[in-house]
Amino acid sequence: MTNLALAGISAAIAMTPIAAAAQDSSRTTELYHIFDFKTAVKRGEMIRILQDGINPNISKSNTVTPIVMGPAPETPGRFTLVNPFENSPYAGFISTSQLSTIKQARCDGAVWISSAVRKVRGSQQLMITLCLFPYVQGYQLDVYAIDIKEKGGGLDARLGRALGQAIVGNSDNWTNKTILDVVRYVRSTTGATVTYVEGQPEFTGTPWEDGIQLAPSAADKKTVDTAPAPTGAAPNANGKEPGQ
Repeated sequence: MTNLALAGISAAIAMTPIAAAAQDSSRTTELYHIFDFKTAVKRGEMIRILQDGINPNISKSNTVTPIVMGPAPETPGRFTLVNPFENSPYAGFISTSQLSTIKQARCDGAVWISSAVRKVRGSQQLMITLCLFPYVQGYQLDVYAIDIKEKGGGLDARLGRALGQAIVGNSDNWTNKTILDVVRYVRSTTGATVTYVEGQPEFTGTPWEDGIQLAPSAADKKTVDTAPAPTGAAPNANGKEPGQ
């Protein structure tokens, strides 16, 4: 590690207020993306390519290849979100923050389901579910992720986080790269035509057309929040909100 990196770690720790630093906390964000692949690649080959595409950026993964019989449908399937504790007597003991981490993506009709984890000690835990849905023109890949950022903590935790960032950079930037690199690998390996269907937050431009790089690129970081804003109460004639 260079002297510059060590200096950066020391500065990061020194600038953190002691009271705030000692407080353990986490920030959980849900996100999803859907990509369309126009390709005639066989199912087994597509599954192998997807697995090879995600492996470099994750810590571990578990995959399932369900039996899906019959011809490919006209339109692809789509993931749904389920709460495994819904209508359970234990639901009242689970906090809202805990509930977001146990929510599951259900992939009925998918021919490949992968549950992958990217973990950076003391900094981030990214849990991703990928569902591959075949249809007559190719495949759609649904990606659902839970991104947990760890904050605060004692000196040990802060040192580990600063050390990780000095080596791999800000973990926020790796969330998009982890997802996009899978799409990039499919595109470069199969020659598939890739279309972005939707997501939250949405990617801007076509970053999946770039080559795979060792570190997150500027294109990886570009997303826009397209969730509709609340309209609120309409202003009255004098331009003021009701009650003013």
